[in-house]
Amino acid sequence: MDKSVSDLQKKFEELKKKYFDNKNDEVIEECNNILKKNKIDVFYNLLCLAYNNKGNFLKAIDIMNEALKQNPNNVDFLNNLGMSYANIYKYKKAEELYKRGLSIDKNNNQILNNLANLKKELDKTDEAIDIYNKILSKQPNAIAAIYNLANLYNTMGEFEKSKKLFFDILKLRSDLTDADRMISQMTKYDNKNPHFISMKNKLSDMKLTDKSLVYLHFALGKAYDDQKKYDKSFENYKKANDISKKLSKYNFEIDRKKFIKIKDKYNSLGNIQLNKNSRNFLFIIGMPRSGTSLTEQIISSHEDVFGGGELPYIGRIYKNYFEFNEVIKTKDLLKSEKDYIEFISNIDDTDKVFTDKAPLNFFYIGYILKFLPNSKFINILRNPVDNCWSLYKNHFLSKINFANDLNDLVDYYKCYQDLMSHWRKLFPNHIYDLHYENLVNNTKVEVEKLLKFCSLKWDDKCLNHQKNKRVIKTISFNQARKPIYKTSLKSFKGYESHLSVLEKLN
Repeated sequence: MDKSVSDLQKKFEELKKKYFDNKNDEVIEECNNILKKNKIDVFYNLLCLAYNNKGNFLKAIDIMNEALKQNPNNVDFLNNLGMSYANIYKYKKAEELYKRGLSIDKNNNQILNNLANLKKELDKTDEAIDIYNKILSKQPNAIAAIYNLANLYNTMGEFEKSKKLFFDILKLRSDLTDADRMISQMTKYDNKNPHFISMKNKLSDMKLTDKSLVYLHFALGKAYDDQKKYDKSFENYKKANDISKKLSKYNFEIDRKKFIKIKDKYNSLGNIQLNKNSRNFLFIIGMPRSGTSLTEQIISSHEDVFGGGELPYIGRIYKNYFEFNEVIKTKDLLKSEKDYIEFISNIDDTDKVFTDKAPLNFFYIGYILKFLPNSKFINILRNPVDNCWSLYKNHFLSKINFANDLNDLVDYYKCYQDLMSHWRKLFPNHIYDLHYENLVNNTKVEVEKLLKFCSLKWDDKCLNHQKNKRVIKTISFNQARKPIYKTSLKSFKGYESHLSVLEKLN
């Protein structure tokens, strides 16, 4: 073999390892140096993936477009370009690229998997299931497809199908402990449960990565909680959170500055806003784990409402049009409106009232009202200790890093309260505070008041939200499908000795 080829192969393996170790800046620098001299496909792909990892999706798109000029029929380029467009929510463009790749290689599992994931994002569940099953019919041990299909069944409330697939994953790779964590969310444990025993053995017998330990400790925390072994449960939750904080290197001061900036920036923008939109929007906000999923499940049961779920798009609009602009012009607001309505039309393009339940949209209330003036906000308030404890004992794929430390949680919650107080003074007619405990204890009265605020007529289906078959993609997938229950009230009982720091919030 030519020595230069051998050297490049060795360099590629080194950079691939750096990529998996999250050393993206080093990967980017070295790939760029190589590509100046050698236009080699695999380095284009690695460079694109590193930019995606850093969240620089537009740069990743530029890299892949440059690569496609060199090799227009490279299916990996088409796949990575599609994935990059999906990352900026350009779903139609992403699907077009995936299909272009499949026209060249119809059995490409990576593209099929990404296409199925895209269908899953758009709630086209039947299409997604068909594609995952197509992959598995040819490659029964394709772990990524099994995992994604298991998660999809989970969001649909098909828990037995979901559990079976997660157990199938563990038969193939027992170190993939996120499967253990997902199983734990669907299981009620006693001390003889075989899966509980298996997890304990895994902890003592296997050498696991930090990330795998996070998943396993969260799962064991849940299993011990079911058995009312509160000290053992808290010990596992704390280990999971301590490792998570070490991995994220979270610093609350960065979030504190964000809260301050959000207020200051809004105050400097003046009174410019659009007059009206083509449809009405309900934003369900509050701290995560406060009851936002249940509230959306209730409201979206109404015949005139479409439940959009937890959408990531408002934060992107803030970054694109507000965060760095000194002056906001009408054209910026029109672009913001167009971007948001274009995005949600991927999910629903009717004229129904549309709900968006990303809880942290509480940051952007004033900004949203500038470009979506037909918006109302339902702010869910839950007992702060219950709320923060529920945050601490759950793992979030969306990386809610402030939840990994009880002191950080207290500081963050106080900033949330302060910001909501600011928005209420400015927009008293647009914000409705719904107390979770009242909703649970006096459901019909609270739903009547809520629908009145939303300018919606009474609909009996709102009292039977558990019959609503819509997909639930948040970690409340299980609770939000049940009839109203009261066991979530004072859920911290048994853990009081570990949670004294949270008492500052009462």
